[in-house]
Amino acid sequence: MPGAVLVWVSEKEPDENAIRELENLTDTSGYEVRAIVSQRRPRPDKAFYVGKGKLEEVKSVAEATDSSIIIFQNRLSGTQLNNLEKYLGKEVIDRDQLIIEIFARHAVTNEGKLQVELMRRKKLLPKVLGQGTVLSRQGGGGGGGGGARRGGGEQQQELDKRSIRREIRDLESKLEKLTRDRALRRKRRKKNAVKVVSLVGYTNAGKSSLMNALTGAGVGVEDKLFATLDPVVRKLNISGTEVLLVDTVGFISALPHEFVDAFHSTLEETVESDLLIHVVDASDPDSAEQFDVVNSVLREIGADGIPVLTALNKCDRLFDDPVLPAAENTVRVSAKYGFGVDELKEKILFLLNNQNSPGVH
Repeated sequence: MPGAVLVWVSEKEPDENAIRELENLTDTSGYEVRAIVSQRRPRPDKAFYVGKGKLEEVKSVAEATDSSIIIFQNRLSGTQLNNLEKYLGKEVIDRDQLIIEIFARHAVTNEGKLQVELMRRKKLLPKVLGQGTVLSRQGGGGGGGGGARRGGGEQQQELDKRSIRREIRDLESKLEKLTRDRALRRKRRKKNAVKVVSLVGYTNAGKSSLMNALTGAGVGVEDKLFATLDPVVRKLNISGTEVLLVDTVGFISALPHEFVDAFHSTLEETVESDLLIHVVDASDPDSAEQFDVVNSVLREIGADGIPVLTALNKCDRLFDDPVLPAAENTVRVSAKYGFGVDELKEKILFLLNNQNSPGVH
């Protein structure tokens, strides 16, 4: 497994939970974390994000650990990415790019692949723009007209920039068509009075396992972050009432803006739901913080007014008194062993029949 050095820059001491999450993301992406380098500074360096002394430390640590990639927790500008790669002689990515690469591995459907490519292009554009000062010194300037005076590298940068923007427009156009198709399907569902229940939760909370326990869907399950990327829709029959159960990508703290933009169409499924099942990994010591992160994302996408049923999953792993999130409607379940699943179904039916859901018009 290729090695990685993680870099963290902050005004305060590094957050242990965030570092652990970055390590998990790195592992999911197929890299072995061999070292973590952190720096406290009030503001990032414009050229390298870290200071010169810390930059030398990162370089020596990467060489000493035979690491092939440097991963920054912080969001880097295009200029910083280019400067870092040139100075360190290693591939450099930030947390956003790491998440995008994980998505690329897990995208199965055409829509999922288009969404990943859109995120990639949007992330690539700043990097191309950040090459301007370097490229403008490449190629000679002539004594001729404007084109002749521009460096060859500068002309190439302009071509690359136009090409990427054209690709972004093309990808957005294709996704808009899929969004319209999805909207038509939702309209038909509403016309047929079919209730929609969406599984939401922090990545790796066990949403896909719960989908399988409720419907026998046979969705692939891995103990990895973002194991499920493309939305999965299955029918669920509860005491003669048929509902559609939707499982989509898990959430994560500090969700990249590119993610929200690219996955807008699939996130709309959540916004249009009649009921949300917020799946929480009750065995995770950070479950309360993860619960808050998911609620924050739901507010961001406009789904915070939808009735919520909280499924405290992985209760088979609880041995001590856990610190569980405070929620109104909760059910303790173990998707792995089927514990609490019948009670969960009863609660779903009760809430669908007794609450005015924004998803019903």
